[in-house]
Amino acid sequence: MNYVYDVLLNFNKELYDFFDWNTSDIISHIRKILLFRVNNKVMDDLKNSHIIVSKDFLTKISNRTEMFTSQNVKLINYACIFTNGLEAIALKFDKNGSVMHKSRLLLDEEAEILDSANDFEEYDLDYQVLNSIPLNYFKTRKEREIERFIDKKLKEITKDDTEKLRYLYYECFNKREDNVDKIILKINKELKNNWDRCYDKVYNFFKLISTKEK
Repeated sequence: MNYVYDVLLNFNKELYDFFDWNTSDIISHIRKILLFRVNNKVMDDLKNSHIIVSKDFLTKISNRTEMFTSQNVKLINYACIFTNGLEAIALKFDKNGSVMHKSRLLLDEEAEILDSANDFEEYDLDYQVLNSIPLNYFKTRKEREIERFIDKKLKEITKDDTEKLRYLYYECFNKREDNVDKIILKINKELKNNWDRCYDKVYNFFKLISTKEK
């Protein structure tokens, strides 16, 4: 079996590039972890789809990952790194074979993995694709977090909050509108088609009223 030693991983629900890691993220210092080389199609599925791996594969990687803690070394039940020779990602699975968390690597550590995997044979991973993951690679992690926050707040605000909605509309478009349905429709359309033009105004508006409501 092929192992990678002494790497840092930032396991999250989404796959964040190293430059999108936050200081508040919990970084795992991995002592050793299994490495598998797969083809480009498998790598694409691992990154962009909800997948489930076979029980046999779970058995193969079971308790093979060791993580440093403040006092000793802890085992991670089901985790490994995959590479196609062009990039590398780490995945953590639950007991049923579904992906729980994902992580990219630091550039220098990824480069070492790519170099070491040049002569590896491709591993025939037994898995099923459940469905694809809708991703927007043109937005940063922070923008995606803001997008989710705005979407949540827009769903929470009611048509009875006419004063708030009118104020938000004026902030976005510098003109007045009294029809609440038109306000909601126009704001949603603007967020979808002209994100950079208005998302900060909408975000700051909801942050402000959230603070006042506390």
